[in-house]
Amino acid sequence: MTKESTEKSVQQTSRNFAAELRSFFVLCILNLVFGAMIMAFGIAFIVTGVLGIVNGESLGFAAVQVIAWGAIAFLGFRWILSSVTVMEGVTEIRDEFAALEEPVSGEALTGLIVRMMAHYREHRQPVRQMTIICTLGGIVFIGLGVINIFEGIMALNAPPVTGLFYLPAFLAPLLAVGIDLAVGVVSLLISSWFRKYSRAWDLRLAEASRSEDALRQTMERG
Repeated sequence: MTKESTEKSVQQTSRNFAAELRSFFVLCILNLVFGAMIMAFGIAFIVTGVLGIVNGESLGFAAVQVIAWGAIAFLGFRWILSSVTVMEGVTEIRDEFAALEEPVSGEALTGLIVRMMAHYREHRQPVRQMTIICTLGGIVFIGLGVINIFEGIMALNAPPVTGLFYLPAFLAPLLAVGIDLAVGVVSLLISSWFRKYSRAWDLRLAEASRSEDALRQTMERG
């Protein structure tokens, strides 16, 4: 292989690695958002349950609500911590990759790819769970977008909302549709891309494991 073709191969690998890092980073961000939303919903319903107890509702039913939503809020908090742990390693590698001088050298790129493989192997199970959460979150947001479309249609003939601004009643659902569909589509795309990259990393790890086994067997025979 000539020097020119080698450099082209390294630069193509660099671009692929940049795409992998980008999808991994966005996956972490989305999971932080979903974890924060789960925790916020849990806390909101805990407050509702406590207010119900204060207002004289059935103590047993309200207590079960508080405990159930408290568990959900705790799961959201734990998911945030798990996502942050994965994200820290990705961010460190991403920053080092961004700091590399162009054209990227093969040695520096190989070192970062090896580190990414090690980080992925260490956190493989939570990363797979993050991909599932991202997919489910995308489906939920697209569902909310569809619901807001119907709400916007129903509000077409409603009177304008008065206040600081004079707005048509259908504008709020329309804005919500844009946000929900954007988050939903991005979540599904990122989870789809990341599954493709994770399959590539699994293959790399399998190859590395076979190489390690071969080296160990050679040393044992020696």
